Amino acid sequence: MLLLPGSASANLVLDGGFEQGAVSGPFQTYTAVSTMGGWTVTAGSVDLIGNYWQPAQGSQSVDMAGFYANGTIQQPINGLTAGAWYYFTFDMSGNPDGPPTIKTLDVTFGNTTQVFTFDTTGISHANMGWVLDSGWFQASGSSTVLSFTDASAPLADGSPTAFGAVIDNVSLNAVPEPTTIIAGALLLLPFGASTLRILRKNRTA
Repeated sequence: MLLLPGSASANLVLDGGFEQGAVSGPFQTYTAVSTMGGWTVTAGSVDLIGNYWQPAQGSQSVDMAGFYANGTIQQPINGLTAGAWYYFTFDMSGNPDGPPTIKTLDVTFGNTTQVFTFDTTGISHANMGWVLDSGWFQASGSSTVLSFTDASAPLADGSPTAFGAVIDNVSLNAVPEPTTIIAGALLLLPFGASTLRILRKNRTA
């Protein structure tokens, strides 16, 4: 019930599919501090991927570790309600071209950080094995910053990896108040009853 009303609200993330940034060739490296579509690279570097591998949706995705540097991208999220909960989703994969095998990503909303990992074993450019990840954040004010940071382990020589976590299709939606959820559930009750009657009719036929 939570997901049905939540999915109807507008996505608060600008350029969640990373389609607005320019890519020259298979990928384009963006370094701090630069703008990449609706995002700002604030630390390290990232690669905006074009046709180098299969995206989760659209035609572009982002490798969060650019030229041997763990990158951070962020954007301000405005129009929030202090104390309200927000549901976020994104598709995650990992660059299969090099170590580490387990890619790690920190997602921060205001003062809260959630950690996600992806195992690149068995994936390829043609089959990136995209996984839908999700979580919950509570807003502390009317505006805060959403950021993604590659936290993948360094290479054997201690240098940062160039093969990081890969993300696409970022979405952040307001979670409706409980009264809204209840109202939505009540609206669905007639459909549930009709379905039940059909099942019963089929069973007795």
